[in-house]
Amino acid sequence: MFNLNDLIKADRCPAPYEPGEELWNAPHISKKMLEAHLSPDTNAASYKPEKIRAICEYLPQAMQLKKGGSIVDLGCGPGLYCSLLARKGFITTGIDRSENSIRYAKDHNQGKKANFIQASYLRPFGFEQFDAAILISQDYGVLSPENRKVLLKNIYNALKPKGCFAFDVSSLTAFENRRKSAAPKWYASDSGFWRPHTHFVLEKSFFYPDFPALCDLIAVFDSEIKIYRIYQSFFSPEAIRTELEDSGFKVKNILSNLYGEKYIADSPVIGVICTKA
Repeated sequence: MFNLNDLIKADRCPAPYEPGEELWNAPHISKKMLEAHLSPDTNAASYKPEKIRAICEYLPQAMQLKKGGSIVDLGCGPGLYCSLLARKGFITTGIDRSENSIRYAKDHNQGKKANFIQASYLRPFGFEQFDAAILISQDYGVLSPENRKVLLKNIYNALKPKGCFAFDVSSLTAFENRRKSAAPKWYASDSGFWRPHTHFVLEKSFFYPDFPALCDLIAVFDSEIKIYRIYQSFFSPEAIRTELEDSGFKVKNILSNLYGEKYIADSPVIGVICTKA
């Protein structure tokens, strides 16, 4: 069992990007995460169906992809984007760490031009193999600056010459919104997202204004304490442009999302389309 010192340690501010417990393949959590991806009522994992359709309609045109072109979806989850893009005539590859999500994607895309790989995109995944890469739902920002450099190198190597990379990030407006609305909460549950049995949860957000970034810390108590940490980094258009150019990309377009809306200064999301320079 745990004592008061354990509770105090659970509530401490972590060092930036300090890892927590494994999320993606924890048996119960990964099952609940898959349910969240497939839910049409929330943007918490994958975007809602209408956004997914709008993104899959806009991005191929914006990236000037021809039918039969190859697209890699990084952090593909259950393959929702790959499935729709394959139906539009593209050859798609999805990469995700979650065994549950990849199993679902394979089971529901048999016979389509869609391939799925359970792996981390922080490991190399090809050399001049793809016409385009996508990374959606602001997943880029969950990575530390060091891991973002690794990812961009992997993407750069995997793209064909002049290949495109499209992704979205959280903006500085979103950071301020989160800071203003942040409030810790704690609750008991018979069962839920974190555990299938009775447990107690503490949720708290820690902010790092100098980066800027935050950590959503979730402490789950049952017979022991498990600490989960989910990070998000926030960007200005200038900051994300510099990060991309330092890794060999040229920014083609800055948007308010990945379905083509013009960028406005107070948008909580920044959509980016860039090319391998």
